Amino acid sequence: MIGAGVVGLACASTLRQRGHEVTVIDPVPPGEGCSFGNAGCFSRCSFVPLGLPGLWKKVPGWLLDPSGPLSIPLAYAPHVARWVWRLHRSTPPQRVNAIADALFPLLDSTLDQWRPLAAWAGVPELVREDGYAWAYESERAFLGDAYGRELRLKRGVRIEVLQGDAIREYEPALAPSITHLVRFPEQGHCPNPLRLSQALAARLKREGVRFVLDSAYAFEWHDRHVTRVVTASEKVEADAFVIAAGAHSHRLAAQLGTRVLLETERGYHLTLARATVMPHVPIMSAEGKFFATPMEMGLRVAGTVELAGLHAQPHYERTAPLLEGARRLFPGLSFETSSRWMGHRPSLPDSMPVIGRAPHAANAYFAFGHGHVGLTAAAPTARVIAALIAGESPYIDIAPFAPDRPAIRA
Repeated sequence: MIGAGVVGLACASTLRQRGHEVTVIDPVPPGEGCSFGNAGCFSRCSFVPLGLPGLWKKVPGWLLDPSGPLSIPLAYAPHVARWVWRLHRSTPPQRVNAIADALFPLLDSTLDQWRPLAAWAGVPELVREDGYAWAYESERAFLGDAYGRELRLKRGVRIEVLQGDAIREYEPALAPSITHLVRFPEQGHCPNPLRLSQALAARLKREGVRFVLDSAYAFEWHDRHVTRVVTASEKVEADAFVIAAGAHSHRLAAQLGTRVLLETERGYHLTLARATVMPHVPIMSAEGKFFATPMEMGLRVAGTVELAGLHAQPHYERTAPLLEGARRLFPGLSFETSSRWMGHRPSLPDSMPVIGRAPHAANAYFAFGHGHVGLTAAAPTARVIAALIAGESPYIDIAPFAPDRPAIRA
C-alpha cells in the first residue's frame, strides 16, 4: 500500500480484515498529509461535479477577487491550462449527469462503509450522521444553486429549505442576514479526521501491519507484474500493489505506464480553538464556498481552491477571507487561538477519482484523485479495491473511474 492518507488507510484496513498481509509506505506519518485538514464531512450528496454549466461566467470574478474562492497564480497558469480546459469540457449538462450517476453509488454508501471501519479502529464516535446545511445570504445566490439541488433531488437526496425564524431555530448563531438555509439531514461528519486516521493506523499496527516511513519512487517489474516497490531505504516485495498516494500518485502511475492529468487543488483551513460559536452541524457558506465544522479541537473553517502546484510555498493570506467569512456567518464568533494549514487535494478535471487495476500492470491497483471527497469516498473505495485484489466483482460499476479514460489522459 503506497499512501497513508485516509484512502490508503481505509484500503489497508479493509485488506487486513480480509486476511491479507499489508505494508504501508508513506514519507509522512499516517493521516498527516491532505487527510489532516479536510472539512470533516461524510458527504453522500457530493456527487455533483466541480464543473457545472455556467461555471465560466463566475471564474473571472473569482480570479479578480483576492478574497474569492479560486486563485491561480499567473506564473502557474500555463502549467494548469490543460487541466482547466478538460474541466471545461466536463461542464455540459449531459456530461455532468453522467458524472453524477457514476459518483452517486460510490458516495451514497459512505456511512454504511465507514461505521464498521471506525468501530474496528475503536472510534465509532467519529462517524456521525446528523446532517449539514448550506447558508445563503441572498435570494439570488439561493436560486443560482438550483441546478445542483435539482441534480440531488433527482437522485433521491433529502433536502429541506428553511427561511426566516426557522433558520434561527435550527441554528441560533447564524447571522440575521442569512435568507435561506438548505439542510441535508442524511449527511454526516467526522469531528476529528486526524484521530480517525491515527486510530486506523494504530489498529493496523496491532494487527501486524508494517509502516515504512519513506517515499516510494520506483518499481521493479517482471512479465507485466510489479515485483517490488523501491524506496530510499529498502525494496518492498508484495503480490499486489495499491497506489493511493494522493497528489503524488500520478508520478507513480506514470511509471506503471498510465499518465493522468492529476492536479493539486490546494485548500486552506483555520481552526479556531475555544470558539464562542460552535454550530451543532457543519455549515457551508454558499457564497464563500467554505465549511465551518464543529471539531474536537475547535471550529474548523475550511475551503478555497488554489491551483499552484505541489511545490509553491503556502499563501496563508488565503486564510484571511475564511476568518472574515466565518465572522459574517456567525456574528458572535470569537476565539482564543487559531492555527492555519494548507493541503493538497488530488483532483482530476472530471471530478471523479481513479479506481481500478493499472492497465499495464496486472497486480497493481489505483485509488487516487478523490479531490473534495477523499474522506467520503475512502471506505467505499477500499471495498472496491479489496474486491479487485480478491478477484471479485466490485459492488458498483467502476468503469467510469477507469485510469485510461479520455477525460483525464495526460
